[in-house]
Amino acid sequence: MRTQLISMIKTQTSLSTKALGWVLLWLLSACSGSSSGPDLGGPILEGSSASSSSQTSSASSSMEASLVPFVLPFDDDSAGITNLAAMNHKPAGKFGSLGVSAAGHFVVNGERVRFIGVNITAGSAFPSHADAEKIARRLARFGVNLVRFHHMDNNFGAESLINYAAGTSRTFNTTNLDKLDYFIAQLKAQGIYTNLNLLNSREFKPADGLPAALGELTWKQSHVLGFVDDTFRQLEKEYAQLLLSHRNPYTELTYAEDPAIAFVEINNENGFFQQYFDGSVDTWPSVFRAALDARWNTWLQTKYATTAAAESAWGAIDEPLGEEALANPDFAGGITAWSLEEHSGAEAAIQSGTFDGRAGIAIQVTSAGAAAWNVQLNQGQLTLEAGQIYTLGFWARSPDVITLNIGVQQNYDPWGSVLSRSYALNESWQYFETTFVASADDTNARINFNGFGNQVAQVQLANVSFKPGGALGLLADDESIEEGTVKSNYRAQGYTAGRERDWAAFLRDLETSYWSDMNNYVKHTLNYQGLTAGTAIMNSPPSAQKQFDFADAHAYWQHPIFPGAEWDASHWTVINESMVNALNNTLSGLAKQRIHGIPFTISEYQHASPNTYSSEGPLLAAAYGALQDWDGIMFFAYDAGPGGNWDAGYFSDFFSMNAHPTKMANLLVAASIFRRGDVAAAHNALVMNFDPQTELDILATKGGAWNIASGAHLGVPNDVPLMHRFALDVSPTPAGTAVPPLATSGPVYVSDTEELRWDMSAANKGVVTIDTARTKAVVGFINGRDFTLGNVGIRVGHTLQDWATVSLALQDGSFDQPEVGAALLVVTTGLVENTNMQWTDDSRNSLATHWGTSPTLIEVIPAVIDLPFATTATRAWILDETGQRRSELPVEDNAGNARMVLQQSAASLWYEVAVDPLDE
Repeated sequence: MRTQLISMIKTQTSLSTKALGWVLLWLLSACSGSSSGPDLGGPILEGSSASSSSQTSSASSSMEASLVPFVLPFDDDSAGITNLAAMNHKPAGKFGSLGVSAAGHFVVNGERVRFIGVNITAGSAFPSHADAEKIARRLARFGVNLVRFHHMDNNFGAESLINYAAGTSRTFNTTNLDKLDYFIAQLKAQGIYTNLNLLNSREFKPADGLPAALGELTWKQSHVLGFVDDTFRQLEKEYAQLLLSHRNPYTELTYAEDPAIAFVEINNENGFFQQYFDGSVDTWPSVFRAALDARWNTWLQTKYATTAAAESAWGAIDEPLGEEALANPDFAGGITAWSLEEHSGAEAAIQSGTFDGRAGIAIQVTSAGAAAWNVQLNQGQLTLEAGQIYTLGFWARSPDVITLNIGVQQNYDPWGSVLSRSYALNESWQYFETTFVASADDTNARINFNGFGNQVAQVQLANVSFKPGGALGLLADDESIEEGTVKSNYRAQGYTAGRERDWAAFLRDLETSYWSDMNNYVKHTLNYQGLTAGTAIMNSPPSAQKQFDFADAHAYWQHPIFPGAEWDASHWTVINESMVNALNNTLSGLAKQRIHGIPFTISEYQHASPNTYSSEGPLLAAAYGALQDWDGIMFFAYDAGPGGNWDAGYFSDFFSMNAHPTKMANLLVAASIFRRGDVAAAHNALVMNFDPQTELDILATKGGAWNIASGAHLGVPNDVPLMHRFALDVSPTPAGTAVPPLATSGPVYVSDTEELRWDMSAANKGVVTIDTARTKAVVGFINGRDFTLGNVGIRVGHTLQDWATVSLALQDGSFDQPEVGAALLVVTTGLVENTNMQWTDDSRNSLATHWGTSPTLIEVIPAVIDLPFATTATRAWILDETGQRRSELPVEDNAGNARMVLQQSAASLWYEVAVDPLDE
């Protein structure tokens, strides 16, 4: 999933900045050989930030911070405080197949179970037997109890489960199947369940018995042909049969009967609405379009007896065009009355003139932004009348062959869309025209051209026209309900509201039928004993996904953006922002997709690398996932390094966290937060009505690619999921509410459990705190603040970005009962890079291909942590890369209680604290 971005933060590249005075005091104390800590102005829990400020002002020099090597071995499963393998029951499936409780959660052996997992993708799904054993043990060590196998069916150069060398996509690579079998068996032995995806990146071939026109579509576009073509559907079922009926020689069970194969997903990130909304269906070759037309006409004939009846229901309109509504529509006055917008560093110039024989303007993007909308041409102050038909037309060409987006939208926040179209431009002038009916009055609408702001390219426009009037809904002379010759809808064309509604109803029926058929085949024909999901909710209507055992969603904070060719390794951006500064964030968006009454998982989640704040991802997802009472979170991804090397010692792509030390360390804490339920589910829930009628209204009028139909269309404020649970009641007679609450004033959003606090009171210096009986954490911008979390105090010193995560996770004991003893893991993270990593510019939004080499380098976070445990009963250690005690950390006294002073000389990101119980 791609999260839309609206701003870019430039961060420093220098590693030198002003030191906090109290950090300097620590260093001076350490250098003088003092065995006791410096006076930090009294106990942190009794003081305020004033002491820190006064010491900062007295500092006479600055500290040159640096990064230190720190590599977490890929094969390490050492015992100790950093090993959570005991959380898993072994083997996976020990208590039989997974079930769903009456409350709508996963259960095994009658008890609730949550999953923290990872995606293992493409060639990484087929490690050697020796590596499989090591990977499984290490994953269990980090608290993982689920692996989602993804892109196993690929044909993009990685190892694949499919034997494409045979010329078809219908047989398996037996060598890789054996490796997968062994890997799954090893995961099972470590208490790790498996999620199998049936259709990810399979490249269907004409030799599979398919039309040659298949070659005109991308592999992703071909993945919805099974919705209308029986041959494609049978090929999908054949793959499912080959996989699920296969007997694993290492477990002696078929995948269908093995209770450790907990989940099967049918068709990744896909649905007919998705590909209709993104324009892919418009490009279908005639052979596939004919299949769609046939199903459309069959559906129409069950509803309308005659063509006249359909036209009457659709409200056909034929009005003469009125007066031109635009000023300077032909650009005779240059761009008078038009406005050019440039965002996020994008720059563009406009030239008037005659281009290839037609007078108009040329918009030349001279410096590309990160997103397609970063360059826009608008004309606002337009009036729309509800129920009025309008016609928008223009000429366009591009010597660079691009996609042009054209829209009619609000000329004010929230910039709501009235009309959205996309057109493919080439070197020849083309005329584009679309007609629509306004659904609401508006006195300040605008025409908007965009879609090219993320590439150095030119767009030429001429003779733009926007007028009331036009024809809509009349069938052509060769179209007839009786003859079954009505053409199916094109996304780029306009239709009446009545026809759009019928089209949405038809597509919903089409989706429901496909998903039902595939689910029945897997569950009943193949007798699969586990639980099924269809696809991500963002790609398909919730009503179509409700029939499955659980619902699923995906989200990425700062997904990479590719201004030119997709997945161009040299030309990309990952905007370098921390999510703590965003109220419109991935977690709020995910919460609005949950279906009431069935389990909800996030099978893909990540804060993309090399975002320098990305170690926040596991902590935020786990904390707010627990608040929302979700059932599983799977981070994307956990893969081998370059050349399939699991032992590379550095991260080299946007998603894999196997060799990312700060994400992996925080995964330990995330597993405790989420699987143990350290963060309680919110007391209160907002359940919004999403009955079939409401859903159909959204599908017909508001739905779009990557946001088909969800609570995001109901006006639910983004702050709600930060405080309360949220779900959609999709039943025919929902019992929720139809009216969303008003947004709170903020800028601090406290969960109704009072355990989570999202504080945005300081501009661009957000911070999230977690305060529970077993976990305490600070995530975000320090901004000179001290943090009191119950009976724990945290003060963070100078960091390279004024940003850090500091987490305390008890593996034994409770902060609420400090006298009973404790075993505590402390994890601190900040900036992380690879050796010789090279940013392309000061924005730190891209590395191009300069990811660097091993070893990974971490920022060591200086902090003072005041604990509620007796000083005399407490010992602490600095841990090495394997989580073993490297050296003892002196515990200082703070009015009888223990104080940890973490210094940069520790050269570590995690620490162990052991507390003896007090004698009664």
